[in-house]
Amino acid sequence: MVSSISLSIDSDLDKVSLLARAVRALCQDLLSSDDQDAVELSLVEAINNVIKHGYHGERGKDVQVAVGLQADQVVIEVIDHAPPMPAQVLDTASEDRFDFDETDLDGIPEGGMGLALIRMNMDEVEYHSSGSENRLRMVKRVVPLSE
Repeated sequence: MVSSISLSIDSDLDKVSLLARAVRALCQDLLSSDDQDAVELSLVEAINNVIKHGYHGERGKDVQVAVGLQADQVVIEVIDHAPPMPAQVLDTASEDRFDFDETDLDGIPEGGMGLALIRMNMDEVEYHSSGSENRLRMVKRVVPLSE
């Protein structure tokens, strides 16, 4: 079974949850509830990053999401036409971003937490930029439900 669907929204933060709910619904027959949560969280973080950092909050820009449903994995690509993010940003986004004293408000990291969440919640994360197009590819493997 391989099926795919493409969705797109305007770069409006108010529309992100609608897209996230649609993708979650597409995944519900393949993924456990926890894995659906992980995919939804990762997708919201990725799209918010595009809108806030890539498009600087400007509306009227295109954000596309391609969802590929396969028997063994769900592949989600977030596609935008913002300036590319520096290649090393994804490489440095790790769980270490959450190793801080939450009582020290001045010591809370400024950025990179969204990408770190994505890396923690997805099985594979890749970023490619070519020409004017950026693609963040996220994979969640399907864990067969035990009988």
